[in-house]
Amino acid sequence: MLGAFVPEGFPGSVTPDYVPFQMWDTLQGLSTYIRAMLSTQALLGAIGVGEQSATVIGATFQWFLRDLTGMLGGILFTFYQGSNLDSNAKMWRLVADFMNDLGMLMDLLSPLFPSSLIVIMCLGSLSRSFTGVASGATRAALTQHFALANNAADISAKEGSQETLATMLGMGLGMLLAQITRGHALSVWASFLSLTMFHMYDRILHT
Repeated sequence: MLGAFVPEGFPGSVTPDYVPFQMWDTLQGLSTYIRAMLSTQALLGAIGVGEQSATVIGATFQWFLRDLTGMLGGILFTFYQGSNLDSNAKMWRLVADFMNDLGMLMDLLSPLFPSSLIVIMCLGSLSRSFTGVASGATRAALTQHFALANNAADISAKEGSQETLATMLGMGLGMLLAQITRGHALSVWASFLSLTMFHMYDRILHT
C-alpha cells in the first residue's frame, strides 16, 4: 500500500529534504482544500444556488465567464512569464500560493458585493490561473531536484497519489467545516483567515 505513495527505492532514491518537504506540502494542501470548500460555498450562494429567483442560464453564463477569464489568463501568463519560471522556483511557488489564496479570498468576498459579482468572480479565476501555471512549472523543477535515481517520473506519479489523498481528506474536512459554520459569517471568516495565515507562514518557512 505504501508503494502507491512513495517512490521505488525510498528513501535512498530521493534527497534527504524530500520527506519534510512533502509533509509540509501536504499540510498546506489540506488547508487549501478546506478553504476552497468555504470559498466555493460562498461563491455558489452569490450566484444564486438554492434561491428560487435564480435562473440556470444566468448562473451558467456567470460560471462560463469565470472559467473563460481563467483560461485566457493562464495563456497570457505563460506567454509572458513561462521562460522565467525555472530561474527561481521557490519564489514562483510562493507567488503561486499567494495568487491562489487571493483567488479564494475573492470568492469568499463575492456575496458581499452583488453588483460587482461578475468582476469579482473573474478576478478570482484570473488569480488562480496564474497559480496553475506557476505551481505546475515549479513542481517539475523540484521533482528533478528530489530525483537521485533518475526517477523523476516515479516521484511525479507518487506525488499525484499523495495529492489525491490530501484532496479527498481536505474536501471531507472542508465540507464538515462548511456545514458547521454555515450561516455564521464570523466563524467562516475566522476559519478562512486562520488557515490562510498558517498556509502562507508554512510555505515561507518550508519552501
